[in-house]
This record gives sequence, C-alpha cells and structure tokens, in this order.
Amino acid sequence: MTLTKFNTLAFALLLAATASANSLDNIANISFTEGIQLKHLEFSITDKGILTHGNGGRKVETQKDRFGDRPQLPDGRILLKPTGDGGAHAWDYNASRPGKYWMELVYSLAKGESTAQPNVSSYRIATKLKATGATNRFRNVNLGKIYFTTAGKQKVELRFKGDTPIVRAVILRPAPEGEAIGQALDRSILLHSRDATIHGVKVQYENKPHKNTVGFWVNTSDQVYWDFSVESGGKFDIEIHQGCGRGHGGSQVALVVADQTNEFTVEDTGHFQNFVPRKVGTVRLAKGNHRFWIKPIKKARGAVMDVRRIRLISVN
Repeated sequence: MTLTKFNTLAFALLLAATASANSLDNIANISFTEGIQLKHLEFSITDKGILTHGNGGRKVETQKDRFGDRPQLPDGRILLKPTGDGGAHAWDYNASRPGKYWMELVYSLAKGESTAQPNVSSYRIATKLKATGATNRFRNVNLGKIYFTTAGKQKVELRFKGDTPIVRAVILRPAPEGEAIGQALDRSILLHSRDATIHGVKVQYENKPHKNTVGFWVNTSDQVYWDFSVESGGKFDIEIHQGCGRGHGGSQVALVVADQTNEFTVEDTGHFQNFVPRKVGTVRLAKGNHRFWIKPIKKARGAVMDVRRIRLISVN
C-alpha cells in the first residue's frame, strides 16, 4: 500500500470514528447548569436532530452526555448502555473506587405507567415512572443514592413492573458522601471529608476511623467539592486540615469558591493521616448557596495530599 493510500484510509477511518462518536445514538442525556444546580432536560430524537423540552423558552447552554469507549468519564460519571429491549437490564461494572452515586434513569414511555426496581448492593427502593408521551421523547429520573462499598466488581441491575419503558441510559453520578452542609451559630462552615462529592476517578472518601479523609489523590485531574448554604455572609478565613506523607510534599493546589481562587503548596506532615491545620486564604461569601472546590494544579510526588476537613471561619 502506498503512503498516499494509507493516509487516505487513515483519514476515512478517523472520519468514521468521529461520525460514530457524534451520532445521535450516542447521546445518553441532556442537561444545563443554573448556578450550582444541574437541571435535566427532556429531549426528543427526530429526523431533524435533537429537540429539547423543559427550558421554558430560555436559551441555555446545554451539556450532552455521550457514550464513549469507556463507561466512566474523567469527572467520575458512569454511563451505562441498555443491555436489551426488555423489562430487565444488568451490568457487571468494575468500579474504580468506593463511594456514593445518584442512580439516574433516562427513559421513554409512550403511554401507561411503570415502576423501576433497581438492585445495587443493598439498594432496592422502587420508583414510579410516568409516560413521556412518545417513544422518542426521553426523561431523566433519579432512582436514589447507591453505594459501592469497595472498588472492583459490582452488579448493577434494573427491572420494570408494569409497562416496559425504553431505556436510553443508566447514569451513575457522583453524589455527596454525607449530609447537607449549613452554617453554624458562630457563622463558621465545616466542610468535612465525609460530606464531600467526588469529581474524579481515583480520589475517594476513606471512611475507616483512623483515616476519615479524602485520600487516594493520585490523579491531578481528580477534584472534590462541597455544596453548602450561607445564611450570614461576610469574610471568611480558609483553614484546611491537610496531611501528606514524608517526601510527598510540594504539590500545588487551588481552592475555588464564588469566583475566588486561593492557591497553596501542600506541606509534608510526615504521614498522610497526620493532619495539620493551616490557614491558606480568605474569601468573601454572600448569603445563598455555594460550591467549594479543591482542584490540584501540579502533583509533586506519588499523591497530592489527604484532607480531613476545611473550616470557613468568620472574621467579621
């Protein structure tokens, strides 16, 4: 084969792969973000493309979740394709980490009613499904929070009772590991590792008593965040309880909230579970809902750090 023919074939294969990736069949879900809230849109697949519903006539920047070569996306979401056209689906999934996920179903049901019955670990709470009005109109519904207690092999099952919907996707979306976060009487805000939401593949909440930390931070692309509410705004110091094993210090990390960024260098504390409180910046927060991010910038050694908690301490 000549070089010219080889290049032509390679280009054709690339175009075919791109067309396949952009195919409407690969769209699992459509959503948009309003503030820190994710909102799902119903969508119809037509001969003219995608038609979205539910945005009230507003122009919004939509996000299309697409199936790829691997079920798990870099932000930690897991997109599972249907395993058949019937009333039962099952997936054998190799989880990259333990942790909690919202289990979402993207389905269509022209008429009638159905009941979705998940079976994941010990979670088996049923959810009623209403008709979407057409077989090509899809809706996202949250089936509840599931928990992978360990990394490794997991069985994800979903059955239906009543009318059988068309399953477009099952999405496992990283969920808060703990409870909703509010403001204390002294106006401080505690962002504990047990309440974090994982935005990645390997980083995780390690729940053993001697750890009780966000750890296993080996990927700089992995991030974590906390959603919390502020009743009394003002100026807050950021105090992080950070641990880092001997010889692993020096990573660069950004803390981001309310369009404000504070960067710091991780300190070697002698052990990843030897947590040292450090004041690493100041932010101003208004009354309302906020999202606080930890975003690694550069990893110095094998792991970035462990974080047990962050306190936002009022300085007004």
